[in-house]
Amino acid sequence: MNLTELTGNPRHDQLIQLIAKRGYMNIDELAQLLEVSTQTVRRDIRKLSEQGLITRHHGGAGRASSVVNTAFEQRELSYTEEKNAIARSIADYIPDGSTVFITIGTTVEHIARALMNHRHLRIITNSLRVAHILYKNTEFEVMVPGGTLRPNNGGIIGPSAVSFVEGFRSDYLITSVGAIEANGDLLEFDVNESSVAKAMMTHSRHILLAADHTKFHASAAVEIGNTRQVTALFTDITPPPALRSLLQQQQVELVVNPSNNELPTL
Repeated sequence: MNLTELTGNPRHDQLIQLIAKRGYMNIDELAQLLEVSTQTVRRDIRKLSEQGLITRHHGGAGRASSVVNTAFEQRELSYTEEKNAIARSIADYIPDGSTVFITIGTTVEHIARALMNHRHLRIITNSLRVAHILYKNTEFEVMVPGGTLRPNNGGIIGPSAVSFVEGFRSDYLITSVGAIEANGDLLEFDVNESSVAKAMMTHSRHILLAADHTKFHASAAVEIGNTRQVTALFTDITPPPALRSLLQQQQVELVVNPSNNELPTL
């Protein structure tokens, strides 16, 4: 069953598909795209939330699951402009000659491509996809750990991968997350991938966090840290007020890189 065949109601299916692409949408956006009243959207959200197909939030709705991540292939095609804007900004932050940890994910793959014009980087990554991008620069030293290979995303996990990472001290960690809570908690979907990410966070001098706007309204099950550990957060839209205030209190640098993308259409 795909996202267009969930309920048998075309409008409900369209609403679910929009939320699956965005991660979170407010009621006004949904009413505009679905060409219905906000009252109708509220009723739809209430009904679909009761069925467990989406999650109801104040003023909008988000994805239902806090355990299962969106398919890697779907995430790879989502918010490309936003990810590229974030990627360029993070690449500008990294000086030549740095030692850099890079985790798994579609966003960090965009960042890896943006790093290709750098010189003399030492890169430790548990993503074969990231390594495949970066090894082509002959001035880079690219290292990957041993461990169990994930066929769905090219990630390397397991105790061997964690031990390998713990043998280094990096200047920078480049990572993304599945969700950021209002209290700053950083959440991921997979406990095995999270173990490697945690080790990288512990052994990095500076943590650069890439998170498009969907992460501010998403949910995930595995806590890997908190924004207080982060040096800088790179995103495409200014975070909600509560999170923005928290970042200021924690002295986390906020770098907003807006894109020209419009709301998704079907």
